[in-house]
Amino acid sequence: MNSIGRFYFPAIVLVLSCAAQQSPNLPAVSTGPAAGDSRELPAPTANLAANSGQDHSPDHTFWPLPYICGGLALSRGAGYSPAAGTIGGGLNIDSTHLIVLAETSLQDAHKQDSGTGSELDLKGRAFFRTGSGWYFGGGAQWSKLSTAIYDKQAWRPVFGGGKDLFRESFSMRAQVLYVMPGNDHLNAVQGPEISLWLPSPASRSHFFYRQTLGIYGFHQTSVSGNPGVNQRYVASFLQFTALYRF
Repeated sequence: MNSIGRFYFPAIVLVLSCAAQQSPNLPAVSTGPAAGDSRELPAPTANLAANSGQDHSPDHTFWPLPYICGGLALSRGAGYSPAAGTIGGGLNIDSTHLIVLAETSLQDAHKQDSGTGSELDLKGRAFFRTGSGWYFGGGAQWSKLSTAIYDKQAWRPVFGGGKDLFRESFSMRAQVLYVMPGNDHLNAVQGPEISLWLPSPASRSHFFYRQTLGIYGFHQTSVSGNPGVNQRYVASFLQFTALYRF
């Protein structure tokens, strides 16, 4: 296993292990009582869900829901400081057949060559959800790195999909996207991005944990007389994010 795998694989295994422990072969739960069914949850269970803000039953709605987020971003191989703080917010729609996410975030991402830097990111994504819970689509994202000695910015298209998993007391979303280089002519950054949400954003919960791993290939920064394409590198980014949805 290469150095990137040894650096990030334990974190992914930990999340998947938690998922397995919380949902041991539990049957799928329906989205709600059938018409005319007057049964209710036992009072202790209902009160626990209300107090914790965690309700894992699906709640497909076309109403946009705002959220705030913050966390820690780790990087390796891209010339950034190893760790950076991140804060942001956005809007989320999870309807029966449509998933939309619009998010902005800011990182104190210092570059090692200048000792300064911050990165602003904007993301917009839309997906079509099938009846089986799979969804597919894409979107675009923009990022700008600002340091004391230079700036870099680029638009990049993304495409991919994922699936929501629901159990009686557990839910999650797994998503895989591919980020294209877009108009990034300086480094042509591109690669896969894997995300896990606990619980699923399609649930009625207010608190979420999101873990995102990106593994990107790029070439040396292009300068006049040297496009840099003969020198290629691989960098990885891992974000741990806590979200609160209103």
